[in-house]
Amino acid sequence: MSIKVHHMLLKGWHAWVAGSFLVAYLTADEDTYAMHLFAGYAVLAAIAARLLVGVLAPASSPLSLPRPSLRAAQSWIATGRGRHPLFAILAVALLAMVGGAAVSGVFADALPWLEDPHEAIAEASLLVIFGHIAFVAYTYGGRRLLGKLTARFNETRPSTQSREQSA
Repeated sequence: MSIKVHHMLLKGWHAWVAGSFLVAYLTADEDTYAMHLFAGYAVLAAIAARLLVGVLAPASSPLSLPRPSLRAAQSWIATGRGRHPLFAILAVALLAMVGGAAVSGVFADALPWLEDPHEAIAEASLLVIFGHIAFVAYTYGGRRLLGKLTARFNETRPSTQSREQSA
């Protein structure tokens, strides 16, 4: 399989897990509990599929599981080249948090005392999800946009010299 197909599969997996998590999160009340269960199991299936594919994929594939390493982080800090090490750290955190929410949901269905921890893990997952989204948005375009906005702001702002001269 080509790298392009691997990336397409990874984007499809993102849609699967993100959509399922969103539906599970939004349907967590009594009236829509069946949909909540279905979406939760869809999240669990997505995480299980990702872990299985990630273990079986060759290390050079984008489908392989991310492996945060101190050496990669040090290399990136020293050179600024390659993939930012925070990608791997956030990926592991996301798999752990969203997977933890899904697994705790399965057990909470059988053991009602686990409902509060399940909800707490799901809420904490949102922080990691928003952190991931913010980091990706910043890395793939936000930096350029921020630079343009800063440049535009500095162009429209009167310089301190012209303010001193007019005083």
